[in-house]
Amino acid sequence: MLSVRKRQIARQMQKGNEMAARKSFVHILAPLLIAVEQGIKLVINSYYLEANLPLLEPWFYFRPMFNRDYSWINSLFRLGIGKGLHIVFVLIVLAMIFCLYRYITKNIAGSALISITFSLLFAGGICSLLDKALWNGSLDYIYFRGFFTFDLKDVFINTALGLFLLMLAIDHQGLRTKLK
Repeated sequence: MLSVRKRQIARQMQKGNEMAARKSFVHILAPLLIAVEQGIKLVINSYYLEANLPLLEPWFYFRPMFNRDYSWINSLFRLGIGKGLHIVFVLIVLAMIFCLYRYITKNIAGSALISITFSLLFAGGICSLLDKALWNGSLDYIYFRGFFTFDLKDVFINTALGLFLLMLAIDHQGLRTKLK
């Protein structure tokens, strides 16, 4: 009986250690991604704001520009929504992402893929917040010919959303089944 209890305790400790490792992974990766994204913007703003260079002709170009509309939807539909409301919206979305992350890692599953996905989401969300609060908009710099200009933050967010949809589609660690 004692041996069974010891094994249960050992399994719980191992699961706790794995959870702590995944959390620390998110705590390391997200700030690193934020630093890279903001660092790139500092360099571009200081030295390359007027640059116009081909990256992958004929589709992608390095063409920095400030998006002062605060969001893609605001820009596309010319809604005129101000900075303050956008900041509040980003804070609410970040809180919801955090709650979803906590719920999934505590109650459903935890894996490196989940940690990477949420690291990308947190980094993208915080970079969006920094863009609005510190840059008074977004310094976008990758022009997709004929479509739009984006930055690394957008890549983080869209990659994370793609990974999350993929995890749901393949039912990664029972994620889709358990979220029902």
